Amino acid sequence: MCVVFIKGRGGSVWISPVQSGRTAIINLDGRRDGAMTDTEKADNTIAGAGDQLFQFAIDRGDMNAILDALPLEVPEKRAALEHEIQLLRIISVGWAIAFFLADSGMKTPLGQHFWDNVSAFSTSLSASASLTMGSDIDYFDILKERLDTYVGALDAAGQIPEPAMAIGPAFAGVCGDPDDACAILAGSKMFSLTINAVRQYLGGTATQQD
Repeated sequence: MCVVFIKGRGGSVWISPVQSGRTAIINLDGRRDGAMTDTEKADNTIAGAGDQLFQFAIDRGDMNAILDALPLEVPEKRAALEHEIQLLRIISVGWAIAFFLADSGMKTPLGQHFWDNVSAFSTSLSASASLTMGSDIDYFDILKERLDTYVGALDAAGQIPEPAMAIGPAFAGVCGDPDDACAILAGSKMFSLTINAVRQYLGGTATQQD
């Protein structure tokens, strides 16, 4: 059992239990207070939230905890899962922003700030990977392809009680075997953990906006 702590200004804490092997933390502390206009305060909140969510998306702690709990006997399989679970983590955060803020004015600016951070990260990662592999690699294009895959899986699943039920097999599919029980479990856990944490975080951020 993992507990997600989301800390807000003034010491307020939201707690969400999620299935994983560790404690995931998204911290809202450190906001600057001063003689700012309401618009500046809103912009500051959104920018800070976008940065925090991006850092949460690329943190590998939860990913490693999930993979460490799986009975993976082949090192090559672990490597493939590590690559894909990072992509899923980033996509899950972006999806959660759009889903949980569907009717909020924060949806577009926060989503834009988050994906701008992802784009900059992808550019740096692509350059390093291209040098290592000796061929051009566009990490952001790969992310967009995976996003299309997961959105397609959710659309095809229709009205299901838990989106993770569709994401798990789709994750296993991009890892090479849609029937791989370990990959299905890893994808489902990663998606569920991430969207639960982001949902709680966005609830606290929206309160700061009010």
